[in-house]
Amino acid sequence: MAYNMHEEAVITRDFGRLIRFSQESTCLIAFSAYMSESKAGQSNSIIDGSTLIFDKVETNSGSDYSVFTGKFSVPSSGIYAFTWTICVDSRYTNPPGRLNYGEYGTELMMGSTKIGVLHTDTETKYDDACSTGFVIRYVSSGNQVYVRNNYAHQGKLLSKESQTRTTFSGWKMQ
Repeated sequence: MAYNMHEEAVITRDFGRLIRFSQESTCLIAFSAYMSESKAGQSNSIIDGSTLIFDKVETNSGSDYSVFTGKFSVPSSGIYAFTWTICVDSRYTNPPGRLNYGEYGTELMMGSTKIGVLHTDTETKYDDACSTGFVIRYVSSGNQVYVRNNYAHQGKLLSKESQTRTTFSGWKMQ
């Protein structure tokens, strides 16, 4: 649901005259969330097909993204853009072994339909890796869009306030 906000601005000129005007800006449906460091630290136990939870919200106009389910509930039909960035940690191996550092495959899902795929991998210790996916798609009202793990992974995700973030964002294009 798009809504309008009206802001009144005042400009002062050097010769003392005040000019007032009303500026209209349109706010669209949008969300942006990232995975906290503690949630990323638990990612080594995520099983195949699990929805990733991005538990820190930066923007959530309309409150359509849920930090509990990791899903964005589409409030109105239209063309949407979605982006997700997956970062893997190169300091942790799972299962233990020489080349078992971070490797994750993810899918962007619309209900039960796969609309995007992403693979992130690092084979070297101290060489973290991030990959970003981007999809523009018509989505009907009532659908849910989310990111899930799509195969058995190695290692764990990386998301730190001071270093890098694993993220999920979307917005309605108007």
